[in-house]
Amino acid sequence: MLVKARGGVKGSLTAASQCPIFLQSGWRSKVKQRSVLAIITDYEALRYTYRMCEMGGLRHFLPARILGFAPLVLTALVIACGSGADKITFVSEVDGDAEIYIIDPESGIATPLTDNTSEDFDPVWSPDGKRVAFVSDGSGDLEVNLVDGKGKKIERLTNAPGNDETPLWSPDGESLAYISHQDGGADVFVMTADGGRPVRITAESPDDRLGAWSPDGVWLAFARGGSEEERGLWLRNPDGVNLVHLTEENDFSPVWSPNGKHIVFVRVFEGNSDLYLASRLKDGTWQDDVELTRLTQHEEDDLVPAWSPDGDTIAFVTFRDGNGEIYIMKSDGSRQLRLTTNEADDLDPVWSPNGKQMAFVSHLYGPGEIFIMDDDGENQLRLTTNDAEDHSPDW
Repeated sequence: MLVKARGGVKGSLTAASQCPIFLQSGWRSKVKQRSVLAIITDYEALRYTYRMCEMGGLRHFLPARILGFAPLVLTALVIACGSGADKITFVSEVDGDAEIYIIDPESGIATPLTDNTSEDFDPVWSPDGKRVAFVSDGSGDLEVNLVDGKGKKIERLTNAPGNDETPLWSPDGESLAYISHQDGGADVFVMTADGGRPVRITAESPDDRLGAWSPDGVWLAFARGGSEEERGLWLRNPDGVNLVHLTEENDFSPVWSPNGKHIVFVRVFEGNSDLYLASRLKDGTWQDDVELTRLTQHEEDDLVPAWSPDGDTIAFVTFRDGNGEIYIMKSDGSRQLRLTTNEADDLDPVWSPNGKQMAFVSHLYGPGEIFIMDDDGENQLRLTTNDAEDHSPDW
């Protein structure tokens, strides 16, 4: 279920004034300070809301008889919990098509940023946390769009023929890199976030897959398919100058370490995927065919690496236990530790900005749902509970 917040505080108070719960003694004055109107559609979510308020020291503001409302199907409840944490953006198909949502991991309240008949996906927070870049097929082709954190302003950035996808913010938030298929192939483009003219920085291959910006914004890492001479990981400056052929195998999903000294990536060899580490030279430069460190070695696939904000730990997804599970390891590949332990797939780990938690997608209850857990795997908490697919979290 999604716990949706509809409208701002003013609208919430108006709607809540019709609710008997809101009229409980002392409740109205507290709500005026900070509130959202939550539409609670099952008892599990109601108990979750109560628990989160209790954790925040606000238990005495909740009428005690709320907990007796187990059969409630649609109850308006105003909660006075502050956010206290950055929100997670994700994709939900709960309304029949893919829409962009944000959810507060403390209150469990999800708010739609898009609400239309198109398919919206690939949400990515801007570095300042004020905007979300995403892909939409609203124009017929896939295009890169921006939406503010309240869902009030949506701006289409790309409009060239062909599909544009996989937007990535530059570290300073001034530019976006993306993949464009406007000429039939898949090439890397960069444009300013205010909708400036796109700059094409690759044109050599029919199959480029965007990976990541370097933390200083000097390089873009991307993967390339094609012939033996073309395939592997590549680096290029965002102005299209300087090209480094980093690796020469079937490699993809490059992710830069926070200090910019290393790149973790996935290598497919003889049908198996493992994680490797590429490191720059001591003088700070990158070279062609760089020396590599193998981090994982297992007969089942290891995928989706994600650096912790402090650069000490790498989270990843592995299928070594018969299904997708989330593991962590030290940046040198040591101390591999399993965090999720169930028979369903757990996928797409994303670190919180402070590195103390992770968001991920779990199929524990069937369709994908958004979960969070501590960085050691403890306190796993389900945030969304509906019959549709929720996926692609970004924190």
